[in-house]
Amino acid sequence: MERASLYICYYNLDEPLVETQVVAYLKALARRGCRIHLLTFERKRLSREERERHRRRLEEAGVKWHSLRYHSRPSLPATLYDIAAGTVYAARICRRYGIGLVHARSHVPAVMAWALKRMLGVKFLFDFRGMLAEEYVDGGHWREGGLKYRLTKGMERAFFREADALVMLTERIKRDLVRDEPELKGRDEDITVIPCCVDVKRFDIGDGMRAAYRGKRGWTDRRVIVYVGKLGLWYMPEEMARFFAAARELEPRLFFQVLTQGDGGEMRSAFEKYGVPEESYDIGFAKPEDLPLVLASADAGISLIRACNSKRASSPTKIGEYLAAGLPVVVNAGVGDGDSMMKGNGIGVVLEDFSEREYRRAAGEVMELMDEPETARVCREYARSALSLDGVGGPRYAGVYEGVLGVKLAPEGLVAGVVVEKLE
Repeated sequence: MERASLYICYYNLDEPLVETQVVAYLKALARRGCRIHLLTFERKRLSREERERHRRRLEEAGVKWHSLRYHSRPSLPATLYDIAAGTVYAARICRRYGIGLVHARSHVPAVMAWALKRMLGVKFLFDFRGMLAEEYVDGGHWREGGLKYRLTKGMERAFFREADALVMLTERIKRDLVRDEPELKGRDEDITVIPCCVDVKRFDIGDGMRAAYRGKRGWTDRRVIVYVGKLGLWYMPEEMARFFAAARELEPRLFFQVLTQGDGGEMRSAFEKYGVPEESYDIGFAKPEDLPLVLASADAGISLIRACNSKRASSPTKIGEYLAAGLPVVVNAGVGDGDSMMKGNGIGVVLEDFSEREYRRAAGEVMELMDEPETARVCREYARSALSLDGVGGPRYAGVYEGVLGVKLAPEGLVAGVVVEKLE
């Protein structure tokens, strides 16, 4: 079978998540000699110059980019339209380029891949990024048992049954689904767990650069806790502010750096509510190229996510980034594999609940980790061994591709040939 795949992603190409959790993996597969095609759904109309710039950048890495427009309203008809248009367009790509494997990121692309398997006989890889129906219920958007919920769960079970292989983000969700879903019973070997990995080399910042940045920011005599990502809904600004307020009672020199691409108003209000003075925090934004230096200049990271049914499948990218930067991490219990990662590995602390007593206990433990000279090294080693793109994510995806396609990919480092044909 051809060493060629089509990856379908129901996001736009310039979404940061797509760069770190899609394109990075596809480049790794291309370096192993797999001919990679990527189909995205773009929310905005791109200029000719933007399209050419994206296409050239990806082709240099051995990835051929295709795109369609994303439609949002009305919700269900728009999604059904995108599924139909995507299936037709993807079928043309598969026929023209001899695609043997369609790799679907989450549920909407999985409908297309499932249809293509039936139409063309291609292999179908379901990259199960989370419990979509449960997530909409947990977020208050859908009613459990409603039409959208039932449609999604019905299709999900079909994907579980007919996918040639599956990828999941956490050992916890794999264990739960193999136990609870009839379609997955006995399919343990068809499921590969690949957490959200990071390019750990990006976070290799020297001591001199770290000291210079800390001096520039006035952090020389501070202990800095950092948070990266969105706020609200799943991400808990009030609980982070309460934890920080409790931690400041133990160590008044603490400083909280919040880096978010959204509105920081909710976080600022939470700090004010719990009496955190303005000089003890900053809410800002860091460009992707600046993020490694900011993280490596901090002393600990935090990731508090609302623990609910759907978050059993969650693998926060920020945890890998914190650890790669040498930071111990504060997490809350019940989210993905976070509990098992932190406990006993010397890389972080688990908040068992959101009581004041628990905040103080966790704050004391994470500050002990900050003081331990070996903590940064232990965190970086864990990131390299468990959450590295080169050491974990890339090789595991290559193994899945080899198993599904029935071929042996080249060792890491082979530069794939660039595909330059235009799709008629």
